[in-house]
Amino acid sequence: MSENYATVNPCSMCMPMGSVMVFKGIEDCMPIFHGSQGCSTYMRLHLAHHFREPVDIASSALSEKGAVYGGAANLKKGLLNVIQGYGPRAVGVATTCLAETIGDDVAQIVKEFQQEEPRAREVAIIPTSTPSYSGSHEEGYNEALKAVVRTLAKRGKPNSRFNLVIGSIISPAEVRHLKSMLDDWGCGYDRIIFPDISETFDAPLAADYPKIPEGGTPLADIEDMANSKETVTVGGSIFGGSAGEYLEREFGVHHTILPIPIGVEQTDRFVGKLEEITGLGLPEKYERDRGRLLDAIVDCHKLVAGVRTAVYGDAEMALGVAKLLCEMGMDPRVIATGSKSPEFVRRGEKMARGSEVLSGVDFSDIHEAVARNDIELLIGPFTGRQISKAENIPILRVGLPNHDRFGASRQMVLGYEGTTGLVDRIANAIVETNELSH
Repeated sequence: MSENYATVNPCSMCMPMGSVMVFKGIEDCMPIFHGSQGCSTYMRLHLAHHFREPVDIASSALSEKGAVYGGAANLKKGLLNVIQGYGPRAVGVATTCLAETIGDDVAQIVKEFQQEEPRAREVAIIPTSTPSYSGSHEEGYNEALKAVVRTLAKRGKPNSRFNLVIGSIISPAEVRHLKSMLDDWGCGYDRIIFPDISETFDAPLAADYPKIPEGGTPLADIEDMANSKETVTVGGSIFGGSAGEYLEREFGVHHTILPIPIGVEQTDRFVGKLEEITGLGLPEKYERDRGRLLDAIVDCHKLVAGVRTAVYGDAEMALGVAKLLCEMGMDPRVIATGSKSPEFVRRGEKMARGSEVLSGVDFSDIHEAVARNDIELLIGPFTGRQISKAENIPILRVGLPNHDRFGASRQMVLGYEGTTGLVDRIANAIVETNELSH
C-alpha cells in the first residue's frame, strides 16, 4: 500500500458514487445524498460523462447551519421533495463525509420520517453509510448492496430461483449479456439479477424521458432473495461482507462467490457453477464462443507474448484483466488499484509472480511503478492518460470512468465473447504502437 500521507491524483472515486450504481439498478428507485449540494452535483456530472445518460441524484443540501445543529430537518425535507416530485417506490439514502462527520443517525432519521409522513410509508427507504474518507467507490457499491438486502429481503415461502449478485461495477452491456446467457440456458425465469443497470444507464432515445429510468431489479424480487435456493456473486470478493454473505447468515441461502468472469479460466468457473445450479450443460453457442476465444489468443500470441503491461483501476476488474494477460502470455508487470485491500495484493502476487501489486495507491505511485518497469502498454480507465502522455505509452481504456471516449455503457469484457473482443483490442493496440514506432 502507498506510504504517502496525501493522495495526489486518486485511482478511485467516492463511496457515495458506488452506491448510486446499486440504487440505479433497482426498479423505480431514486438516490439521495445526505450532505452538501456539491457532492450530488459532482457525482451526477461524473456518471453522466461516463454513461452519456442523464443521472439524477437528489441532495439534502446541508449548509453551515445543518453542520452545526444536525441535518435531520434537511434530510426529511429532501426525502419529501423526492417522493412528491419523482413518485419513487424506493429511495436510496447515501451519506457523505459531512453527514458522517457531524454524526447524523440516518437510520433513525429515516424511521422518524416514515412515522411522521404518511406518504413515506409506502416507499422503501434504504439508508447506507458511505463516507468517502472510509473507502473507495467500490466499497460504497459493496456497502449499498448489503444495505439493500438488509432493508428489503424478507423471509417467506421458499422459491426455486437463484440470486445472481453483480458484486463489481460492470457495464450495462455486460449485465445484458449475463441475462441473455441465462435465457439461452433456459433459466431466464429462475434467476434474480441484482442490481440490474442494463436499461437504467443505457436507455434508448426517447421523446420524453421518464423521471426515473425504466428497468432495474423489481423490489419484489429483492424481497424474495431471502427465499432463493442459492446466491452466486460474481466479483466483489476483494472487500468481504457481501450481500450474499448477509443472505446466507440471516436466511440460510447458500452463497458462492466467484471472480469476475474475464478470460478463459474465470469464465469457465462461472460457467461450471451455472451448470451445477441448472443441471444443464453449456449451450452450444457458448461452447463455440469459448473456442473462438482460444483461437483469438493463439492468433495473436506471437505479437503479444512478453509485452510488459500495467493494469490499474477497480480491484476486481484489474485482477480479471491481469489474469487474461497471463493467459495470453503477456507480462502484467504492474497491477494497481486505489482501493485498500490486502486480499487484492495477495491474489495479484499469486497470479503474476514477480509483478508489482499495488493497493491503496494514487496515480503518482502508479506512475513511478510504470517508469521503474519499462511498461509498454497501459490498461485501465481514462484517468491514466496523464501517465500515457508523459511516458509516451499507449493506453487501452477499460472500466470506469471513461470520459474521453464514447461507448462506455456498451463496453463488454465479460464472458467468452467479451473477452475475445478485449483480446482483439489489446492486440490491435500493440499493432498500432509498432506501426507508429517504425
